[in-house]
Amino acid sequence: MQDAPQAQGTPQDIPREHFLLFVVVPPPAVAARIEDAWRLAQRRDRFRRATLHMTILPVIRSPQLAPGMVEALGRPLDGLDFPAFDLVLDQLTTFGPPRRRDRPLVLVGRQESPAPDALCQTLWQRLAAAGLGAPKHRVTPHVTLAYGKPLPPEGIAVPPVHWRVDELTLIDSLQGLGRHVPLARWRLS
Repeated sequence: MQDAPQAQGTPQDIPREHFLLFVVVPPPAVAARIEDAWRLAQRRDRFRRATLHMTILPVIRSPQLAPGMVEALGRPLDGLDFPAFDLVLDQLTTFGPPRRRDRPLVLVGRQESPAPDALCQTLWQRLAAAGLGAPKHRVTPHVTLAYGKPLPPEGIAVPPVHWRVDELTLIDSLQGLGRHVPLARWRLS
């Protein structure tokens, strides 16, 4: 496992900070169905195709990526034996506090799915046992599609997007650049 390359170049290429988090990323066919669902909202907000993901466990925000950090975070996941799981996402809705102007516009499932949160708790326990204190976190399964004015309070029902989640990824979300750099991956069994 290698550490992520450090950003080089002009100031517009340097992130404000690095945000490391464990996520699941929809494969291209699922991302295309998510985009089709988004089109049903008939909104002009910028669809975030390049950064679609479901956050499982946020780990650390840092101005720089310390040498060895990726390896240190990956070591406790050696031998991870968590089952792959299925998600069904079928409603567009809005997250975040009402007073915020640009709120997260998300795709969620109306049926409860405990697997993403169970994966989060497994990761948290493994990191904690290794002395790597990530903040406690709970997962509400969703994928953020855009930011903008709220959708209708009742949400928008969309055709179900079926997603077989079979891979976990550690990413570096380069804050201020709108880019995600995959650092390591683990297959779910």
